[in-house]
Amino acid sequence: MDDAQHAIPLRRLVFFDAVCREGGICQAAAAIGMTQPAVSHAIKLLESSCESPLFVRGHGGSELTAAGALLQRRVGRMFTQLEQALAELPSGQRARAIDAAAVRRHLTDAQLRSHIAIAQCGSAVAAARQLGVSQVAVHRAARELEDTVGVALYRRQVHNISVNGPGLAFARRLGVALHEIVQARAELATARGDASGKVAVGVLPLLPQRLLARTIGRLRQTYPEAAISIREGAHAQLLGALEFGEIDLMVGALRSPRLRGAVIEEGVFEDPYVVVVRRGHALAARARVSRSDLAAYDWVVPQQDMPRRAAVDAMLASLPRRPRVAVETSSLAMMMTMLEESDCISLLSRSHILYGNYRDDVVALKVATPARDRTVGVTTRAGWLPTPLQQAFLEALRAQCGLDHDG
Repeated sequence: MDDAQHAIPLRRLVFFDAVCREGGICQAAAAIGMTQPAVSHAIKLLESSCESPLFVRGHGGSELTAAGALLQRRVGRMFTQLEQALAELPSGQRARAIDAAAVRRHLTDAQLRSHIAIAQCGSAVAAARQLGVSQVAVHRAARELEDTVGVALYRRQVHNISVNGPGLAFARRLGVALHEIVQARAELATARGDASGKVAVGVLPLLPQRLLARTIGRLRQTYPEAAISIREGAHAQLLGALEFGEIDLMVGALRSPRLRGAVIEEGVFEDPYVVVVRRGHALAARARVSRSDLAAYDWVVPQQDMPRRAAVDAMLASLPRRPRVAVETSSLAMMMTMLEESDCISLLSRSHILYGNYRDDVVALKVATPARDRTVGVTTRAGWLPTPLQQAFLEALRAQCGLDHDG
């Protein structure tokens, strides 16, 4: 994970959770079978790494500070998600039912981070390189994790391993659970008056860059030190990053039919497709463009796995004869270059033409397109709890979309 270097050891969070539950360090030490000095030392280290006092200590026990309450909420969410991840593992492979809460207490940082890295990198060899540890250490952590959870999580080759289906699902849940502590750090920093938090945004093709830039500008009026991380990519790639907790939200065209279950989709504006050509094209100045006109030119189309392809195919099927497809590409830059350098025709979103970087190079033709809903919106993880900064970004995006797309 990107924030691994700032991670808080799982053991300290277990001790912190015990103090919260039991109401004091002595009581927590007795409950978890540790010495009072060991628990006290762990809490001091935790407070140092959080840069905030977490408890007010008294003769009767320990009470949470405001910072401690922030951390407790996130730690509780993390442990709940870890236990849900354990409970969702295939039960058929186990000799007996497990106590998820008890098993969770035996998980280690090395096991969790190695497993997530194997899932993200595709193999233990690549995971070892990413983590900067030996392959032996990664393989050992993987074996120990399987022994702990009692379920096979890997496919084994001669000198390597990769995750299987249950292992991948488990890794995604672990990534989101550990990300709660990244969120906790951000909230603690905000509570200390540090406004330099981070929002990680995944951006799908055809989202107008000016819309995103204006949103960021609006956000920085309130959070001038905020850092915005933008990752552009295809839907499948960004969805995977969202599910692992690598990005906080995804912005772009929503799926049809809408996704369910692990993610939530919220529409923010309607953005229909339009037929486009280069500025100066013979059809660009016509007040009326016929279906025969569209069939007379070559087309540039997206590849089959892109949602826009279905709209293009419907458009081509409506013409009196099917025109020749000159180029099929998943690259938006290549598509725009073909439009600029030839008389080819294509299909893009209306907002991309109005607000995109190419709005001076291409024009939308005065022709109807097949009725296909295209809604731009935000996709987030189900159960996601945004930090104040992330919530402010969402509100700035909704407000900017309202300004740019009213009417």
